[in-house]
This record gives sequence, structure tokens and C-alpha cells, in this order.
Amino acid sequence: MKICARALAIALSAGFALPLSAMAQDGSRDYFERYAGPWTGGGQVRVQQLPAPVDVSCDLDGVVESDTEFSLAGNCSAFLVMSNDIGAQITLDEATGDYTGVYTGSKSGPAKLAGSREGDALDLTVTWNKKIYDDDTAKMRIANTGDGTFQMTVVEKIDGEDVTVSDLTFEKKAGK
Repeated sequence: MKICARALAIALSAGFALPLSAMAQDGSRDYFERYAGPWTGGGQVRVQQLPAPVDVSCDLDGVVESDTEFSLAGNCSAFLVMSNDIGAQITLDEATGDYTGVYTGSKSGPAKLAGSREGDALDLTVTWNKKIYDDDTAKMRIANTGDGTFQMTVVEKIDGEDVTVSDLTFEKKAGK
């Protein structure tokens, strides 16, 4: 069995894709720093081939590259035998406040990320290399209030309905 690459990729890229407009307004580096360091977490991811969501566990490392760049990289696994490397590089355009980037790790190829930030939450559009469910896009929401945890939720259109395909929670690894 394979973890649905798109669902996993969406979920994971969500954690990596940081909407840029709000960051520019109230300190992108301070917001990026909320994601810096090692993280562990997991939750449920919908797998195309299975009738029910699958539990996954993930480990990620976040790096603040500059005041306008942030990256996350790591691995998610399920069933103790399936795993998938994931990564994202996000760049803020300070002139426009737009966040853009690339998510890697999907079986469909690199995905484009674009969005904005409102308060503690990032709202992103993920554009996949090919159609997987009803289309080639998904909506991702990442919320990080700065308390050492963040949540990622990814919603896809499946048979015309909005379906949560990923619901993950991460926490900063102790002592890091």
C-alpha cells in the first residue's frame, strides 16, 4: 500500500508553506521562527486506495533561511513500513506580501504553493503537477499561535464535495 502522495504532500506542505502577506506586516522572521527547529507529530491522512483515513507520524526540521525564506524537511510514515520524504521552501515577496514556494515529496511531482497569512494562520493554495482527485488544487490551513504546536489541515474536492484529506498536529521536540 502507498500513502496517497497528494494527500500526504498537501498535509505536509501545509506545515511548510507560510503565507507571506501577514508576515511582512508584523515581522516575517518572528513568525518564521515559530517553525524553526525539530518537530514531531501526526494525525490522519486520507489514502485514495483505502476506505478510511490512515494514521501517520512525522518528524520535521524547520530552518529560517533569511527574513524572507523558510524551509521544512522531514519524513512521514504509516503502518511502520511506508514512509515518504517531504520538504518545502517558502519565499516572501516583501513588496507584495505574497508567499510562494515549492513543495517536494509528492509522487505527482513538485507542487506550487501560494497564499497569505491572517493573524496566526496561513491560508495556502497547493497546485499539483497533475489532477489527482477532482482537480489539481487543494486548500491548506496552518495555524501556529507560538505555543510550541502547530496544526495543518488540507481540504480537497472529492466527487464535488470538500473533504479533509489531512489533519495533522505537530509539537516542538522537547529540549530543542
